[in-house]
Amino acid sequence: MRPSRTAVTSVLAAAVCASLVNACATRQDEPPSAGPAASQVNRVDRADLRKGGVLDWPLGVIQDNLNVRHLDGGNIDTRRIMESMMPVLMKSDDRGRVAPDPDYLLSAVSRTKAGRQRVTYRVNDDARWSDGTPITYRDFLASWRAQNGRDPDFHAVSHTGYDLIAKVSRGPGGDREVTVDFARPFGEWRSLFTPLYPASVIRTARGFNDGFRGKARVTAGPFKFAQRDETAKTLTVVRDEKWWGNTPMLDKIVFRALDPAAHAGAFANGEVDFFDVGTRAAAYRSAQDTPHARILRAGSSSHHQLTMNGESPVLRDARVRRALARAIDRRRIAEVALQGVDWKAQPLGNHFLLPQQAGYQDNAGRVGAYDPAAARAALASAGWHLDGAVREKDGRKLELDYLAVSGDAEAQNEGRVIQAMLRTAGVRLKLTLVPLNVLFERYIIPGNFDLTTVSWTMRPFPVSVNRSLYVKPKGKDMQLNFSRTGTARIDALLDEAATETDKRKVLDVINRADRLIWQEAADIPLYQDPGIVASKRSLANLGAQGFASVVYQDIGFTK
Repeated sequence: MRPSRTAVTSVLAAAVCASLVNACATRQDEPPSAGPAASQVNRVDRADLRKGGVLDWPLGVIQDNLNVRHLDGGNIDTRRIMESMMPVLMKSDDRGRVAPDPDYLLSAVSRTKAGRQRVTYRVNDDARWSDGTPITYRDFLASWRAQNGRDPDFHAVSHTGYDLIAKVSRGPGGDREVTVDFARPFGEWRSLFTPLYPASVIRTARGFNDGFRGKARVTAGPFKFAQRDETAKTLTVVRDEKWWGNTPMLDKIVFRALDPAAHAGAFANGEVDFFDVGTRAAAYRSAQDTPHARILRAGSSSHHQLTMNGESPVLRDARVRRALARAIDRRRIAEVALQGVDWKAQPLGNHFLLPQQAGYQDNAGRVGAYDPAAARAALASAGWHLDGAVREKDGRKLELDYLAVSGDAEAQNEGRVIQAMLRTAGVRLKLTLVPLNVLFERYIIPGNFDLTTVSWTMRPFPVSVNRSLYVKPKGKDMQLNFSRTGTARIDALLDEAATETDKRKVLDVINRADRLIWQEAADIPLYQDPGIVASKRSLANLGAQGFASVVYQDIGFTK
């Protein structure tokens, strides 16, 4: 997820169907109208890169908790840090095709017999944690126990898939062979156990919740944790001499937490080597005018979404939420956001899939159709009648709070656009600006908000983490469902999609669920985020990734 265009949590989505294009676009290269590539990363062979060097990587925030499987560590920026150091068992290409990473897995095979599914993993014999212990079935077992939802003391970001596993055990081939038996089939089994965390830390609730706070003590990747500077707001990883795969081209990566509005200036001044332009028009112009820079474009893997808190006293009524959705002109919001970055503005009609993906359908229906007159009539029908400029019911004014990130001009401007639209329906919207580093922990996760916008970053599976966004909360266990809404019927469809192994049937089921989620009107997709990255011309094998995994050991600078 990503509040107001600052990336936060990873969410899984379906495979990309766009064609492969690896050429790098600048203002003189392929024009935006030709459509984005699946991925543009300035692909260069390792032999043509210079050895060594430091990559300065800008982020929006560096979270205290570095466990991306924990609710407090689910930031996409945290994932970018940790994937340089932890086992990412499955890697995706730019078409969204997923396969085992041979540095960690020699094989991963699923077999189903008599309705029973068994997945067998064979771990690379060279794969070891930084403390010297081998990666074994014990790490898979600890990961399953932490995330299956059976022990509420483990605060996992999602249970999907893990809750369908009956047993994780040592295979007949020894400790390096892992046998996972499912109580019910799980079509997206490849989404599980990645990134993998060590059993030595996460086997207890205390270790899972707090064992990766502040630093990463045990790792297993091309890089390892070096230091964290709270004053400079940096986290540094260095080449791990114990890494068994291809030697990283870089000596180290310095992740820098900067206000997103400062990324363009830092790039122009040579303080960082690339940055995500997002929807910032001024940043886009600055990148175009920066010497030795190139603009990379790819089909984005994320989308921007308005979230309403269904536990807010006013927003508990789905009729009110649907009315607010109809009062918002999604096309206009997209046009305002994207007009300065040469990206086609188009409202998004699906919670699970992006337009370039197989199975995409626009399921918005009336809820997503801008109709201010219908919105006003619906509010009146729900008992909210105009009293001057603001509606009132039972002595209560129709006043709502909208969260936006302080220091993010684009986020604040988007809030003002939504504020003006709702004003015409008789709704008073108050803009509340909060720092990014406390937005989730203090406001969104505890439910201290009425409305906000979040961007969800996708992965090559449509169900696995999307399910945790829309499954109905059970007590305090809301997973990633920040709207805190849902129905038994939606849950049943999401469960059906999770256990269906036929991809065509999965797409049909999630589209049926999507139509019901639109009717709940608590999460309103706005538009697909632009996949625009400004990069130094010398930087290779990193950029506008699309659905392609980052191969950290191959990132480098040209000779």
